[in-house]
Amino acid sequence: MEIEGIRVFVKRVPLTDIELAPEHVRSTANLFELPLFYQYGVGSAGFGAWRELAAHILATGWVLKNEYAGFPLLYHWRVLPDSAPADFVDEFGGVDGAVAHWEESPAVRRRLEAIGGSSFSLVLFLEHVPQTLAAWLSNARDAAWRGPGGESSYEWVEDALLRGTEFMSARGLVHFDSHFANLLTDGRQVYFADFGLALSRGFDLSAQESAFLADHLVYDRCYAPGHLLRHHLPDGVRGGTEHGAFLRAWIEGHRPDGVPSDIGAIIDRHAPHAIVLDDFHQRLLTQTKRTPFPAAEIKRALARTSTAGW
Repeated sequence: MEIEGIRVFVKRVPLTDIELAPEHVRSTANLFELPLFYQYGVGSAGFGAWRELAAHILATGWVLKNEYAGFPLLYHWRVLPDSAPADFVDEFGGVDGAVAHWEESPAVRRRLEAIGGSSFSLVLFLEHVPQTLAAWLSNARDAAWRGPGGESSYEWVEDALLRGTEFMSARGLVHFDSHFANLLTDGRQVYFADFGLALSRGFDLSAQESAFLADHLVYDRCYAPGHLLRHHLPDGVRGGTEHGAFLRAWIEGHRPDGVPSDIGAIIDRHAPHAIVLDDFHQRLLTQTKRTPFPAAEIKRALARTSTAGW
């Protein structure tokens, strides 16, 4: 929408009756007592609207204090009457399917039924950024884009991912969903948007949640470049090989001919930790949502890559 000629992105986030109770207004506690594995971006509806608002306020403060520019500004927010979202569990065939996906968690059922019965939304008025990073990278790749320092589009994106994720981690914030439809760009800056799954040390956390957050401070640092490798490598780089097999073969020295040097260097830097996180996500989806997060293994993979000279 436009306000006085300025484009603004408007997002509606369902506000449940529990969140609107006077004692819970703007609470960042885990009001539904959701299991911590619900933090992962594999079909989660998030922990609540107030956490998303708090994360945007935090990020906007960093931008306004010139600490880091890579977040869209939050201009305003309101609580307004609204109808409940109609399709938020369609991918699972309804609430029962979603609850089954989350191992029959009663807390997840309460959360989803509360969303389905909501009659208000938190409305966020945010800075408009023209493109998703996914769309921009596809266009830039086709146009052989070069950055101000002569870097390729992939090198520019990699640098932005590392700077953004390391900034958030250093300040105790984990995004948990930094795929390239949730990252935006104007071609000059990459913006981390959509804080629906964000977790911050500034939230009202239990001791268990604080420990979970501490373990996951490396999550975004691995997830975002891992997403680049899995979903956005140029066509033909993998040659039809399954992603995990390709990365393992690459690490073992089996590298296809014709891979551009900038792409090869990025794979070198991120394949070791990407394999660890991919394996974790696979177990999360096919074995149990209670799969322990391999924080120590990821840190070792990152350390090995750093020792190798980047």
